[in-house]
Parts: sequence; C-alpha cells; structure tokens
Amino acid sequence: MEIKLYHTNDIHSHLSTFNKIIRYLKDRPDDSYYVDLGDHVDRSHPYTEGTLGKGNVELLNEAHVKVATVGNNEGITLTHDDFNALYDQADFEVTCCNLFDMEGRLPRHIKLNVIDEFNGIKLGFIGATAEFTPFYKALGWQVTEPLEAIREQVEAIRSECDVVIILSHLGMFADRRIADEIPGIDLILGAHTHHHFEKGERVNGVLIGAAGRYGEYIGEIKLKFEEGHLVQKDARLIETDELANSEDHYYEDGRALLSEVIHQSPVSLPRRLYSASYATALLANELRVELDADCALINSGLIVQGYEGDSLTKYDLHKMLPHPINPVKITLSGRELKEVIAMSSKHEFRDEIVKGFGFRGDVFGMYVTDHIGYIQSERKFFVGDQPVDDHKSYTLATLDMYTFGRFFPQFIQNEKEYFMPEFLRDVMELALNRRFS
Repeated sequence: MEIKLYHTNDIHSHLSTFNKIIRYLKDRPDDSYYVDLGDHVDRSHPYTEGTLGKGNVELLNEAHVKVATVGNNEGITLTHDDFNALYDQADFEVTCCNLFDMEGRLPRHIKLNVIDEFNGIKLGFIGATAEFTPFYKALGWQVTEPLEAIREQVEAIRSECDVVIILSHLGMFADRRIADEIPGIDLILGAHTHHHFEKGERVNGVLIGAAGRYGEYIGEIKLKFEEGHLVQKDARLIETDELANSEDHYYEDGRALLSEVIHQSPVSLPRRLYSASYATALLANELRVELDADCALINSGLIVQGYEGDSLTKYDLHKMLPHPINPVKITLSGRELKEVIAMSSKHEFRDEIVKGFGFRGDVFGMYVTDHIGYIQSERKFFVGDQPVDDHKSYTLATLDMYTFGRFFPQFIQNEKEYFMPEFLRDVMELALNRRFS
C-alpha cells in the first residue's frame, strides 16, 4: 500500500504558477493527498489584496488540498477579524498548535491537530507557525513556543495514528531540531525559509521535505505501508517549469476589485532610486506625522512603480507600494540615533536586490529621512533644527523590515511600537488626503 503525499509552501500569491500546480494535482490518481504549509497568501498580489486572501483559499479548494497550516503572511498581514474569517469557505482542515487569541482560544476553523483516515491509513497532522510575537500581539493574537506545542500534540495523537506528520512553517533549522528532539514523528514538511531538498533530508530517522518558494517545486513524498505500518518513505521534487502553462486571469481580477478611485486630482508620484523624489519625501513625512515621532527613515526602493495622473485608484496605489510592511516607532537614545543616521548616510544597500523582510520591490535604493539633518564633515546631527543630545530619547518612525537586524542591529533590542494592520500604502493614502483634500 502506497500513498503519494504532495506538498507546497510559500507560494506567496504566485498565482500563475499555482494555476499550473492546480492542473497537475487534479490529474493525480486516488492514492494522492495534498497539503499546503502556509504563506500561500501574499497581499503584494492585487487579487489577494482585493479578496483579503479568500481568493487564495478558493484556489486551495480548487487544488483539493486536504490539510493546511498557517504562515506568517496569513497570520500577521490581515486584521484580527479578517484572519479569523480567512478560512470560512475552506473545504480543507487547518491545523496550527501554537496560535491563540488573548483568551487562549484557537482562531476560527483552526485545530491543534488533524487526524484523517485515507485509504485505510490514519494520517496525523500537526501544524505550527513562526513565532513573530510582537506582530501577532499587535493584532490581538498570542503565538507560543512551537517545539513544546508540537511535542504535546505528538504525545496526544501518536497512539491514534499510523503516521505522524508535522506541517512546519518554522524554517529549516527549527525542523532539524524538531526531528532531533521530539520522538514519535515520521515526517516533517517544511517552509518559511524558502529552502528545498531534492530528495528530502533525514535527521534522526525523520524524513524532512521542503519545496522552495513561489511554486518553483511541488514536493512529492511516497509513503509505503505494510499491514498498516510505515515501512518506507522517500522524497522528490517536481519542477513546475516543466509543467504546461495555463491562463492567468487573477491580475485583471485584482485590478477590477481594486478599481475604486481614492484620489481625484492631478498628482505626480515618481519612482526614483538614487535621487530625491516627491513620493518618498511625502511617505516619510506622513509616516512621522501619523506615528507622532520625532523623525522618520525609509528607503527609496519602496516605490516600486510611480504614478502620474488625476484618478489614482486602490490598484495604482497597490502597484506603487505592494509590500506587506507595517510602520513601527522605535525609541532610541541620541547616541544610537546618531549611529543610525551615520549608517544610513553610507547607503550601503543602495544597489542591492533585496528579498524577503516584507519587501516586494527589487533594488533597495537610498535611505530617505524626514526631520533629520546631518553635516557629515563636522559630524553634527540634528532632529529638526535641534542638535541631537546623546543622553536624550528620540522616537524614529520607520519600517518593520528594519527591525530584523540586517539593516540596523540597534533596532533589535530597542523599545518598539508596531502599527498594525496598516501598510505603507495606507500611510500614502493618508498623505494624499492630507495634502490635497
């Protein structure tokens, strides 16, 4: 007896590719079973934005997914209520054992584990998602430490299942640790860090599968059973580039859903990576004003596509700022702020192609500040027209993508206030209303 278990992860609303995956999976025989590991939703796509992720759920229904887990793009880019309603029309089960509301209740339609009998075999699934604690807390959720949550669920269902499968949106290194430290697991299907294993990876007798990102691959796991006992497990990847193309109408559907005009007067919002632009100055200024901060810092590459015209729609604004990036206000000492200003003046990432961190553009570009002055030759720093005092505290309005440590290590430990669920495009809409109303 053999079951083919197909898995996808981190599709990130690459819906044209997923269309090919749907067609491939629909042609599979009755011994196949399909699961998804989260981050299917990505609000950088207009169809996802226009449907608040429910269009992605419809596509998963169409692909006949049986079980899914939650990625951070599902959990922290939607409002509390929109995430609670995301799976209202799902024809599949959703499991996540480490995500709750502030009263300790699971989100709607989500289970700690799922046991599903398929072709006489009891498959046990346990899902877990990445521990983005401050982001979830800002949206009214609490995310708990995943390894202990997984351990508890494995102990709860092991005796009831023929095979225990972890649907992990935790990343490659966490998956290896789970395999090494938690007994009773047969298979881990991994996501989040966009890694892939051609033939799977084996750790402590556990097979780990991973299928990259954006639908580049479909993962296939062959599970062989004898008299109900798992006796063999193997992994491979199927390259979606080798699958036939299919028609993609989702972008136009998204344009129609986002056709509302939100600004009706002539405006020019150019994209410029290496020189000053009205668009980035407007965004930085509004970020500072809305967050009631002393100063602001962003980067020019955030403007993915410029706009010039007199009927700006939600679609136009989404094309301009497709990122699922939230504003954040960080408290810094004067000395720390000086370090940040000096670092930003070097523009060391200006030509770099940035992937991840919520950034959905290409080139990072140059840093853009508001209410900050710097005389480099004299090493003088200003907030407004006042010199920066080393011992005074200042608030900086900036981007959550800077708080992960790569761009400014100073931001990791400092006090932060996240503004959610607002994205940068919401801030730009406020700016336009303020300037031109």
